[in-house]
Amino acid sequence: MPDLFYDLFIKEFESIRNKIENSISKDNSGMLRKITSRHEFKDIWKKINSIKELNDIAVAAIDGGIRTLKFSDGTEIIITRAISVNNLGYRPIRTVKTKYLPVPSNIATWITLLNSEIEAAFETIFQIFSRIENQEKYILFDGSLYVRITGLIHELMLTRGFLDLYYIPEIIETLGKLSQLLNLCKKHNVNIIFISKTSGLKLFKDHLVFTMLRDIVKENLPFLKLNNDIIDLLTKGIEWYSIVWLRTYRKKLVELIRNYEGPESELVKQGIKLVLCQSITDVNILDQLAHLLNIDKGISRRLLVGVIDAYLNARNLVNVESLVKMIKDRLEDSLILRSVEERFENSISEYLSFIKSGLETLPRILVMYVKFSKNDSPILIEIPVFKWYFFDDKIPPKLFYDTYDIWDIIYLLNSLYKGPYHYNKLLWLAHEYVTFTDNQFDEYVAYTIKCLRNFKGKRILSLITSSS
Repeated sequence: MPDLFYDLFIKEFESIRNKIENSISKDNSGMLRKITSRHEFKDIWKKINSIKELNDIAVAAIDGGIRTLKFSDGTEIIITRAISVNNLGYRPIRTVKTKYLPVPSNIATWITLLNSEIEAAFETIFQIFSRIENQEKYILFDGSLYVRITGLIHELMLTRGFLDLYYIPEIIETLGKLSQLLNLCKKHNVNIIFISKTSGLKLFKDHLVFTMLRDIVKENLPFLKLNNDIIDLLTKGIEWYSIVWLRTYRKKLVELIRNYEGPESELVKQGIKLVLCQSITDVNILDQLAHLLNIDKGISRRLLVGVIDAYLNARNLVNVESLVKMIKDRLEDSLILRSVEERFENSISEYLSFIKSGLETLPRILVMYVKFSKNDSPILIEIPVFKWYFFDDKIPPKLFYDTYDIWDIIYLLNSLYKGPYHYNKLLWLAHEYVTFTDNQFDEYVAYTIKCLRNFKGKRILSLITSSS
């Protein structure tokens, strides 16, 4: 059938073309170059001058995929798959989880997928890595560990009403299992690495830009009609992530744009606009820096992070006891909602004991970026550091920790790198295996319809594809 809309698309796209081109040009403007040229940014990248070949190492890569069936009565079935592929000749480890959602919820979909991936990791350790003694062992995960941890904690704290509140027990179980997995890796001397090619994090961006802003304002504070509250605001911007998510701090930053008339006022105002702009991420800033510093292949500094989330810090939810107390209220509300339909084997105290243990043993996270070729963007790398706990207040929540030895990890990831698309050969292979094709899912749908043919209220309304 001919496309009856293509001519209309051309006209419509031409109407927004100038806006897109102006936006792209603005993002690469001289002001961004001026900001990143300051001394605060100069030592972020280090060139990789030589790459060592790593031999006799055991590596497994894990990825997941998901599909959703929506029914006409508003309920859903989600089907998640995860696979672990390895370089040792062992058969891939596969997991499938199918969950019926009486109450549709995005968080229920996400945590079911995450549980599939966690289960594949557990099986990789038990079936393969537990047999290996004289090799370095690595598990590679697609995605961000920081996002997983803070995302789950947020869902326990910030449930957006009935739909997400319903799944508090599952969120607790998922966060606890993630903590157990990290500590199992430590027990079996398995290096677990989280890799993200499409990261939207702004950890480095916030740290660098707010440091620049504080240096400028602090130096000129005696001559300005500003008080020390501004320094405190900018310090929070350096130490937390990300204060612009909170309305109070966002308003203060906008006021600073309007009222600042000191030295380098244009740079200060543009710096504040940069942190307010959520479309510019670490990757954009670091790519710009790499270009300025003529870095084709390099690694960024290592940033050690704990509980830096602005919401948790602003509400003083930065220790396990205060979090568990708040989780208890959420859990009680959830179990009341669900008590009509089901009985729970676990008591409230058992759930709270489980989540308390999980939160207490979460490790700090080392965050860095690596660039393997001139034409590729920086890749996010995250490594759990078991020397300190995530909620440990004995050290600052965010600091550079460049003494941590990461070179074997860099050598390993370089050996698995082919190019911007195949940025990690094993993760790419796992993704190819686990991604649902339409033909595959048609068979899942056919089987579902066959099984539910006597349930007239379960007519399939729509099919949704997603991937981790």
